[in-house]
Amino acid sequence: MSDYYKNKAIRAKKLYDEGKPWVKVYATVRIGDNFLVLKHNDEYMLAGGGVDENESFEEAVKRELLEELNVEVEIIKELGVYDKLYVPWKLGNEEFKVQYEIHVFDTRLIKHVDGKLGLDGEFNDNTKIALIDKETLLSEVVEFKSFKINLE
Repeated sequence: MSDYYKNKAIRAKKLYDEGKPWVKVYATVRIGDNFLVLKHNDEYMLAGGGVDENESFEEAVKRELLEELNVEVEIIKELGVYDKLYVPWKLGNEEFKVQYEIHVFDTRLIKHVDGKLGLDGEFNDNTKIALIDKETLLSEVVEFKSFKINLE
């Protein structure tokens, strides 16, 4: 197990022991009528991640999109919250399930930092950046398919 994933498992275990959800933020990134998303193998997903201590949801969205997509955005609005997801984790020989509280935001691209897009290194070569239309976003992106978050 890499240090990156070991540290995530340690954090998950701490949250589990404290009975707290793992709070995460994900976001659409509008570019005109299209949306910038991640594509891992054949699955589309929104960029985003965990909320740091003393960080607002809006600050977390902007930080995560900068880290993962190398973009600056303005937040349009929060689309919804999904808190019915329990993710299995394993640390050593112990298995446990952590509740996730996922806040999904709609954002608009302000600019590409340094004029290019880029991932922050937490993804492997099977993850790319894709530009998709609204119909594909609503029907194919994991967060919209699984969580039933509404874009309107």
